[in-house]
Amino acid sequence: MSTQKNKNFLVGIVGLIFLAMVAFTFTGTEDESVENQIEIKVSKEVDEEKLKEFEINIINRKMTLDPPLISVEVGDQVLLNIKSDENLRFHIHEYDHEIMLMADEVRVLSFSATLPGRFDIEIHSGEDDMGDMGDMNMDLSNAKISIESVMVMDNMATVSVEIEGVEFPSKGIHWHIKLDEEITDDDHSALMVFDEKAYILKSITKGEHTVYVSLVNAEHKLIGNQASQTFVIESMMEPGMDMEEEHGHEEEEKATLIGFLEVMPKA
Repeated sequence: MSTQKNKNFLVGIVGLIFLAMVAFTFTGTEDESVENQIEIKVSKEVDEEKLKEFEINIINRKMTLDPPLISVEVGDQVLLNIKSDENLRFHIHEYDHEIMLMADEVRVLSFSATLPGRFDIEIHSGEDDMGDMGDMNMDLSNAKISIESVMVMDNMATVSVEIEGVEFPSKGIHWHIKLDEEITDDDHSALMVFDEKAYILKSITKGEHTVYVSLVNAEHKLIGNQASQTFVIESMMEPGMDMEEEHGHEEEEKATLIGFLEVMPKA
């Protein structure tokens, strides 16, 4: 009888030890889960801190920000929600980010701030006003774009294209170019080229990149195929390098200075 009691006592002790171990395991897992959730939350907050969003209104060819200055830091992701009271081309010098503004429509321009300095923001107007939609009955079934070459120099790449099956330049037809991301319909973050078959991408970071090009109509809908080519930037970008001489747009357009993009070195 005493032996049976001893056995029962030992079984009870073992059971208690097992339950304690299970409880500790679950508690540890829960603590780790809480820690992981905190780390994820902190990570998301850091990403949100890097996003700098601005509402840009252009009235009578003037930017309504007071002062007319967009101020960010190197490493920030810049998001501009831009609205104009007329059709204009919005252009940030040296970064060479450009977008066509349609009257009373909000257009979005997003880019990474990689080059420190102070850069002119201009609006352009000219004969190639996108308000003229061109010949809507134009046959675009054979329209095709291809990349003829990508010439790399320092932190710049000159992308030359060949356009077939459609007259170019022509009203309402232009092409989009984008780095490291495919182009989609209504892609207002893509760079636009209206009357040239070459475009200079600037301030490209060191490493492998892929450039995408596509023909689009006046409504920014893709026409035909999308072409791409991969290239490598081998040199490091030099902050403050003067690239104004490489500006790839025709200067006969009427350009109006409306403000500045100020990119401060990372603190």
